[in-house]
Amino acid sequence: MSENIQVAQSYAKAVHELCANVTAAESWSAKLAVLATVAENPDMARYLADVSRSSAERTQGFLTVAASELDPVATNLVRLLGENGRLAMLPAIAAQFELLRDEAEQRISASVTSAFPLTDNEIQQIKAALSKRLNRSVVLQQSIDANLIAGAVIRAGDWVIDGSARGGIDNLATQMSR
Repeated sequence: MSENIQVAQSYAKAVHELCANVTAAESWSAKLAVLATVAENPDMARYLADVSRSSAERTQGFLTVAASELDPVATNLVRLLGENGRLAMLPAIAAQFELLRDEAEQRISASVTSAFPLTDNEIQQIKAALSKRLNRSVVLQQSIDANLIAGAVIRAGDWVIDGSARGGIDNLATQMSR
């Protein structure tokens, strides 16, 4: 595991420990999402990478942009990250926080990519089947990819179900080339 991921996990774990309940976790998710978006902005990324400015100046610049979204505790987090030169890690911290939150709330994010739009009933059936199989509540994102020809590809964590025609054709081609 890379050092950056470990550092991001440490910060995310510290923030997660601040969450006494689901409402607090939802609030931190929103704050971290905003902070990550600010940090990912190309102009802000260049600003944060500019070592000709002091870390205090970069932190203050970041806070000026994000201040309206922050409470005192989140402001302290930004100051701590700034002091340690880790403001650019906010997107990774936010992602690690979401993983911790998903685990604590027995939830998993999944995606279904289909060749055509799915009906609400089909989406509910997929969610129910995944929830039963994975023993977690499922947050399902849907996308369309006409290149699949027909069927769908479902991803949940490391688990992938490829029920697409494109996947079947690719599998057949692999089998025939052996």
